[in-house]
Formats: sequence, C-alpha cells, structure tokens
Amino acid sequence: MPSLAVQSAAAPRNGAEKLCKTLSSTVAGTLGKPESYVLVTFQKVDAMCFGGSTEPAAFVYLSSLGSIDPETNKATSAAVAGVLEEELGVPKDRYYINFFDSERSNMGYNGATFQK
Repeated sequence: MPSLAVQSAAAPRNGAEKLCKTLSSTVAGTLGKPESYVLVTFQKVDAMCFGGSTEPAAFVYLSSLGSIDPETNKATSAAVAGVLEEELGVPKDRYYINFFDSERSNMGYNGATFQK
C-alpha cells in the first residue's frame, strides 16, 4: 500500500538496494503498515537543482492508503530525512517530501483495487 519514490542526483553510498531496503523498513515503521506491502523505488537523475544549488538534494513522493496525517507525516519526514542524509549525503534542508493519501479505489494490486 505505501509507495515511496525517491529521486536524487546523489548516488547511494551503500548501493540502491540497501537504500530501498532501509527506506522500506523505515516507512513501514512510521506508518504502522506491514512491510510486505511497502514499495520503494530510487531513481538517480542526471541533475537536480534545489534553491539554485546543485549540491546533493532529493525529491520524495509517498502515497499510502491511510496513515497520512499531520503527526505521522512529521515522524515520517524526520525518519526519511535521516536515511537520506546517511545514505545519500542529502542534508535535511535539501529535500522535499510530498505526502498523498490515496483512495482505495485508486490503488491497484493483484489485478484489482483495494476498494472493498
């Protein structure tokens, strides 16, 4: 259910697989969702400019069925920031994360949607 997409021009210090696995467990924990449903992608882009600078930066998009609320978003943002800093060298003030609370009918899985 939770889908996390990360884009950055910075290369993961310990490889993309490690970054994705770390973010998967991090997001599962902050959202209170089973990790078996978490999808994480990392895309290295050719260039990224944040605030007029090409120093390490990242753009993150998180979609989930529920668990998107002001308090959870703060906790998730803080946890993801720590991983981005550790694994990508992206300072906490050089990334944006967009949170999106998906409707069950708008998320597909296993040839259907999550709508009951």
